[in-house]
Amino acid sequence: MSKSLRTVFEMYVFAYVFLFSSRPVTDPDFWFHLKTGEYINQNGIIPRTELFSFTHYGKLWVAHGWLSGAIFYSIYSRLGLNFLIFLFAILSALAFWITLKRSNSHPFIGGLATVLGIWAVLPTIGVRPRVFTMLLASVFLALLNRYARQGEGRAVWWLVPLMGLWANLHGGFWIGLGLIILTIIGIPLDAWATGVQMRSLWPRLRTLGLVLFGCLLAPLLNPYGHRLYTFTLGVLLSPVFQGAVTDWLSPDFHESQVLPLALLILLTIAVLVFSPKRPRPSELLLFLATLYATLKAQRNLTIFVLVAVPLLADYLQSWLASTSFGKPLGKAPSSTSSRGAILLSMLLLLPLAVFVLKLKSTIYAAPTQEMTSLPVKAVEYLKEKQITGNTFTYPNIWGGYVLWALPSNPVYIDGRDVYAEDFVKEYLEVITGLRDWRGPFNHYGVQVVIVTTKSVLARELKDSSDWHEVFRDNLAVVFRRR
Repeated sequence: MSKSLRTVFEMYVFAYVFLFSSRPVTDPDFWFHLKTGEYINQNGIIPRTELFSFTHYGKLWVAHGWLSGAIFYSIYSRLGLNFLIFLFAILSALAFWITLKRSNSHPFIGGLATVLGIWAVLPTIGVRPRVFTMLLASVFLALLNRYARQGEGRAVWWLVPLMGLWANLHGGFWIGLGLIILTIIGIPLDAWATGVQMRSLWPRLRTLGLVLFGCLLAPLLNPYGHRLYTFTLGVLLSPVFQGAVTDWLSPDFHESQVLPLALLILLTIAVLVFSPKRPRPSELLLFLATLYATLKAQRNLTIFVLVAVPLLADYLQSWLASTSFGKPLGKAPSSTSSRGAILLSMLLLLPLAVFVLKLKSTIYAAPTQEMTSLPVKAVEYLKEKQITGNTFTYPNIWGGYVLWALPSNPVYIDGRDVYAEDFVKEYLEVITGLRDWRGPFNHYGVQVVIVTTKSVLARELKDSSDWHEVFRDNLAVVFRRR
């Protein structure tokens, strides 16, 4: 393959990943991030106490990810929702372009691995703060890999300011610390496997140790100081949050959307086994650590994908090059260019036109109830009828949309982790019918309820003389206290 064709093919992969990454706003948490950003932009201060619920109003709130919310609202208020979708698709594509550049495989193999990778992470991306984590993790992996292989010391120091930025964007900054620690462990493992003298590694390990120390201090440069560490660690270790929040559950491989992840896992394991080139211990360590993290909590799958894609590409290349039919793929790209190669590469771009035509109708369209699975029509009804009051929602993530779209109605709970564990446990018992809802509703003064039509609460409230139904559609039903 000529270098010109390689370059244009990489552009083709970037465009394809960009179009895959262009997702409509379907994450319910987007709305409370937007509301937080609105408060920051309009008041010029970062919130330190709870503002939007009536159950926890005034209590300490560590709004980790506050900078993401501020960015969301700044762009939304000036350039609109569609530009946010466009920007985050670019950021996602950039993360995978960096990942593609970490591979030394044939462009076709690297491109296929990259497309499989973006396919695997589709359920977790979009206009979400975790896209910042995906991008920064991709940068961390690239810089750490280059330093581990080549020992270049200057670029690795960029990890310290990037960690400070990361900590203010998203609570996933812990991943950056983990990647540095795994690299520190992996360097001597590689040296042991190849017989390199351990004494020669100390300067490199010392530098990484200092970088790690700097990255431990950098997150303290945030509005909440050390509380950012203690609060996010508390959420990470909370059995209530891990058992109740879908993102903290293991992937369900019975779901069709998880099949690309399963395929990526199985293919990567297969090529690591069959490739004549043996993987380095550091590569196996990183692969197994991120695979375990993904199988434990599906929110970690983006980091695993960033690790697995270059491994799949490189070791698939090695295996194919050892076979008779795959030897052409093992050849280095030619330095010459040809009009035919350029024409072929341009033809590869033509299928993208089909995706571009669908962007306006499916991606850059106003969020609808059918697309978002949010009670859009119920909220419009409450706004139109000026029905206000303390509002209970089920599922809890509907609260994030209510506090943005209907600020006159403070919420009982939403998707933020500002709520106490005992309170969350009580909420779960209420919505599952394990606890009588009358006690909590009377204690907190619930006045409006928005729940799914087939929920236990919907049936019980309909039979209650204290509540009457004011709205119903195929998604949600609204009750108001008499």
